[in-house]
Amino acid sequence: MALNPSAAGRRDPDRAGAAGRHPDGGEPQKNSAATSAPANQNGVQAGCGDVVMPEQEAPERRRNAPTDARSFSGSPSTGPRPSEELPRRNFQIPRKARERKGLYNFLRPDSREFEDLVKILSSFYLDSSSRSTFSYSKARMVYNELLEKEFIEKRREMKQEGRTEQELTESYCFLFPDKAKLHWICEKGLAVGHSKITTLGNPSMGVYLSKYSDLLQINPFEVGSSGDMVLFKVMRGRIKHNHENMPKNAMEPTPKFDCNLSKSANRVTSLLSYRAFELTQQYFYEFAFDEIKARPRHVCPYAVVSFKYIGKEAAATPMTAHRFNTISPEGSKGKNCYTGVERPTTEQGSGVIPNLFTIVFAALPSFQTA
Repeated sequence: MALNPSAAGRRDPDRAGAAGRHPDGGEPQKNSAATSAPANQNGVQAGCGDVVMPEQEAPERRRNAPTDARSFSGSPSTGPRPSEELPRRNFQIPRKARERKGLYNFLRPDSREFEDLVKILSSFYLDSSSRSTFSYSKARMVYNELLEKEFIEKRREMKQEGRTEQELTESYCFLFPDKAKLHWICEKGLAVGHSKITTLGNPSMGVYLSKYSDLLQINPFEVGSSGDMVLFKVMRGRIKHNHENMPKNAMEPTPKFDCNLSKSANRVTSLLSYRAFELTQQYFYEFAFDEIKARPRHVCPYAVVSFKYIGKEAAATPMTAHRFNTISPEGSKGKNCYTGVERPTTEQGSGVIPNLFTIVFAALPSFQTA
């Protein structure tokens, strides 16, 4: 049976419209444009092709929407920055400000740093019995960024000059300054002219520091004396050993040297030795070409420790009982109240010359009988 061509042409547009309106929203057929052309020729509405195209593009846009969203969120240039980064960046600025330390950092007496300082002090005693005669109540570390940088720079320069490891070794020295000058020394450093000693060199061209932590002044400490001692970190560098000078003939520093020591320092074996304080001093200086620097860089304040001199048990007796170097009641020998050295006494026959108090009290009965 032959088919009517006109009837077949009318059924094709219906099938094409049905394919464009697929309920599953699948991909439209590739020949959609070819099917729409005959429909226009057979009297189908002219806007049919325009109506089908948006419906064909809608499923494709829905399929590509998740891909575009993923690409948009994963782009580092267009994506928003995490919200926690801004608070973290703002929090680092005050943290750095809080980490900045002042000139002093006070240490607790039960801290490990405090114990380390006490160990340093005890290792620099001339007399081992000083462990029981000195007590330390508080300590503070000195943080001076400028002086520390200059100390490191000086060490680097000395190393470039070919100095030995022994010359670059760091050690400690001590100073018992006036209380009014303590803060200035820790803030500005130890400048020349602070001392009046002339044993090793001109005090206006160098600085003097004590070698021993229990020998801080010329005269021995009295019982109950207290104060603040400054610990210095030093490098002796190239040492020159010389004899002590007379006060009128103060020597000038020697070029290419960094420190002067006395040749008689090894003879000092006691705190009560003759000129013990002066002979154990260390003289530091620094040359800048042909001139002397106002502050040697290889001397840097390290810590400040408060101390009190307790004294030995024998020294705890009242000083008035020894003011006249009295003779002990048991025998013929007495002790000097300042040196503790036994002094020989002069004998008359079998007796001992009495002291002033004995003469006064012995004369009282004679006045009463008269």
